[in-house]
Amino acid sequence: MFLRGHKINSFVLFLLIAILLPKSDSNALAQEQKEALGELKLEGEHVERLVLRREDGRTERFEKPHEIIQLPEGKYHLMESHLDVGYVCFQGAGPQSKPITIAENEPAVLKVGAPLKQTLQTRREGRVLVLDYKLIGIGNELYTKADRSNPPNFTVYKGNQEIASGRFAYG
Repeated sequence: MFLRGHKINSFVLFLLIAILLPKSDSNALAQEQKEALGELKLEGEHVERLVLRREDGRTERFEKPHEIIQLPEGKYHLMESHLDVGYVCFQGAGPQSKPITIAENEPAVLKVGAPLKQTLQTRREGRVLVLDYKLIGIGNELYTKADRSNPPNFTVYKGNQEIASGRFAYG
């Protein structure tokens, strides 16, 4: 009887090994595939928070990101960039958004943040002078103040004489 029970236990052990071993290998393989990482190098300054969205919908958030970020392979879009100087960019994955491809052996570069460039375009519409102000990051992303309670103001001079002044409207 002891031998018979021993044979059954051995048989059960053999079955467990035969059934679980292939699953362990496939789980290890799936784990390796999930962990395939690539590098994203940030070029720019003052980035406090960065939000990227992968094309499969997964979102990656980074608080005070380092110059080099490790990411799972895939294509990403810049969704948000927050600067420590009070400006924010909400970009999204629209038609102007160029995807960033992260691959295991090919480091990618993302230009985001400062130095910032101020632009002002003016045009005339009848008797109205339209001023279009933009704050542009190193990667051509558009920034706005995070705190919109105090919009930028302007003053127009003719020589030394002030002839108009006002505040820009957001949007």
